[in-house]
Amino acid sequence: MEFITKLETTVAGWVKNLPHLPPAGQKWLAQNVWWIALIGAIASGIAVLISLFGLLLGGAAASYVYVIDPGFATWVLISGIVTLIFTTIRGLILAIAVTPLKNMQKKGWVLLFISWLVNALAVVVGAILSLSVIGFIGAILFGAIGLAISGYFIFEIHGQFAHSARITKTAKTTKK
Repeated sequence: MEFITKLETTVAGWVKNLPHLPPAGQKWLAQNVWWIALIGAIASGIAVLISLFGLLLGGAAASYVYVIDPGFATWVLISGIVTLIFTTIRGLILAIAVTPLKNMQKKGWVLLFISWLVNALAVVVGAILSLSVIGFIGAILFGAIGLAISGYFIFEIHGQFAHSARITKTAKTTKK
């Protein structure tokens, strides 16, 4: 968990000088991010089912391609399985984050951040698995743009969740 906290602090430092949403916009986004995460979890679940179906059909098609080029067929299956794993992990994390996000708990925000980190890893691994320079550059470029936009919004709502400093301040106030 300490590693996640260090990453959180590092990324927060990157976005602190960017223009910010108005406080009302930050509050609205923080209060409604739970259903955005729910939609993401549902979409991930649908993507996993489609990917499983695609891998089953791809496995049948790969048996024909395997005769012609076994390396390519194997690489397509490996790439599909890796994508399936990342999509499943992200979907599960988002699904687990829905309730804490709805309750405005820091745990929900941290799970959202972890999902973002998994997505960053998926972008890099997917780019490497593309096996072409143009595919690599495209995946990194568009992946970085998507990560920058989603990271911006995640850190715009960062202060809206019950972080340890706010909890400590509230506990001291209630003891007096």
